[in-house]
Amino acid sequence: MENDLRNIITSKILSNIQPRVKPIDYLMEALNISRESVYRRIRGDISFTLEEIAKLSVELEFSIDELIIKDMHSRVFFDLQITPEQDPVDMFETIFKEYLQNVFIDITFVKEIESIMVLNRIPPEFILFFNHLFKFYYYRWMHQNQESSLKYHFSDVNIPERLVALQQKAIECLKKVRSNTIIIDPNVFLNLIKEIQYYRKRRLINEDEFELLKNDLLSLVNMVESIAQTGLFNSESKYNIYLSSLSIESSSRHVKYDDQTKSIFFTNSIDPVAITNANLCTIHKKWLNSMRKYATLITQSNEILQVRYFNKQRSYIEDITDTTLIDSLI
Repeated sequence: MENDLRNIITSKILSNIQPRVKPIDYLMEALNISRESVYRRIRGDISFTLEEIAKLSVELEFSIDELIIKDMHSRVFFDLQITPEQDPVDMFETIFKEYLQNVFIDITFVKEIESIMVLNRIPPEFILFFNHLFKFYYYRWMHQNQESSLKYHFSDVNIPERLVALQQKAIECLKKVRSNTIIIDPNVFLNLIKEIQYYRKRRLINEDEFELLKNDLLSLVNMVESIAQTGLFNSESKYNIYLSSLSIESSSRHVKYDDQTKSIFFTNSIDPVAITNANLCTIHKKWLNSMRKYATLITQSNEILQVRYFNKQRSYIEDITDTTLIDSLI
């Protein structure tokens, strides 16, 4: 029993070290121990200490609970970022970094990332390409989370330089995801349109700002339509976009990177719950793939449906000032 647990711990530690990093060198530096001490732990001559396991679990992002539960197939562990009370700007940065880590992993050491997701709203990584929409995304967060007047206006927002840098980093990450399958809700754009309209109706967004957001929305639709027409986001990232015939209740994603998998469930657009349990990830991926039965592929196919769909989204945006039209769709 002791040897089994020792082997489980060692295997978990080694499997979570990035592929291009030499495990011996990494453990020597991380634990500040000699090469021989590392070899003795890996061979099973001695055990990793509790302090060493705790330190590595934080750095390598694995759960100690997973190592000590015998019946793993009947238990699942959730990874949810718990952010202590702090300044809303710092909180947004912390959660956004966690989101990027969950979605993109560390692309520096990963050869290939594959992603399949169902969406009932536009994901943050698409909004990143449009500065006014990204500002709105940040504004919405600040409006909801900071202790301030409900009269907090869009014009009051100044995005810190560190968030602009994070935005650019995320754009580069997105370009390196090689394979994407997306199943979208018929109203995936409409949710964002209604949010912008809400703040405009409350006069928290002025007319000039509204026009800038409207232009970004049209550019976003054009970008997604271009992906659907070509199957490419850039020269290396391939996309298959499906249009669901049914409403999608919540967004989720399955990510495969090298020989590891992760399932991500969105409680809101930026703060997901992540699961690495292999059995549950397999079940989740199977469920995601099953959604294709109720969806139509519009990437490089079904051109008439494709054109109708994107033209309809443009009509929603052009008529965003018509509250009767949008309200009738709620």
